Amino acid sequence: MSAWQELDDGVLVRRYAELDQNIGLVLGDGGLLVVDSRSHPHHARVLAEHVREVSRLPVRWLVNTHWHWDHCFGNSVFTDAVVVGHRACRAALLTEGAERLARLRRSDALPADERHHLDEVEIVPPTVTFERSTSLWLGDREVHVSWYGRGHTDADVVVRTGDVSFAGDLVEQGAPPSFTDAFPRAWVETVRRMAGDLAPVVVPGHGAVVDPDFALAQAADIVDALDGGRPFPDDTMATLLTRARAEGRLAP
Repeated sequence: MSAWQELDDGVLVRRYAELDQNIGLVLGDGGLLVVDSRSHPHHARVLAEHVREVSRLPVRWLVNTHWHWDHCFGNSVFTDAVVVGHRACRAALLTEGAERLARLRRSDALPADERHHLDEVEIVPPTVTFERSTSLWLGDREVHVSWYGRGHTDADVVVRTGDVSFAGDLVEQGAPPSFTDAFPRAWVETVRRMAGDLAPVVVPGHGAVVDPDFALAQAADIVDALDGGRPFPDDTMATLLTRARAEGRLAP
């Protein structure tokens, strides 16, 4: 686990060893914004303690970049925050959250000594939702939250303020992208659409901080995979191709 890294004035990231995950923090007048809440309430409480290392101001906003458990199953800890996400994020958590939690209990995605923390998980969906984009104001600081289309999931949003974009799992560094719930063909177009809006500093959901060129290069790898190349490991390729075959049959 690293310490907070300030990427722009009042815009920070902390990279956690668990899942090599990045969490964003934006400082505003009178309140704070956190990007993603981690995997379960214990992780979220640790995050809240780390936030207090930077500021004693309350967390007023919590943005979920998408509905996967490692990004939102800690939501319940931030009781004073308004939870923000795409409409599809709210819908997925309301309709599939309990089943996803049950599935997580049966998996080995978390170390054995952490699984008891899942007993505390309360599914808390976003209560402020949008279709394309919205702006949040932390005093004089504007934070843009935008949806560019399907990709890693149907609900991925990008959080931009100043010279920093938090791209969630639309961008992955240090490991192949995850295609389990993805729309690979749409993902390419989504990244191309968002590329022009990305800030110079891009924070992926997992891994080291990158730039817009990295995001475009990763999209090019997806194109290569769809065209018969093998830029990813065999298990990733199998999932990608399965999802790509299903993509045309999925509801728009």
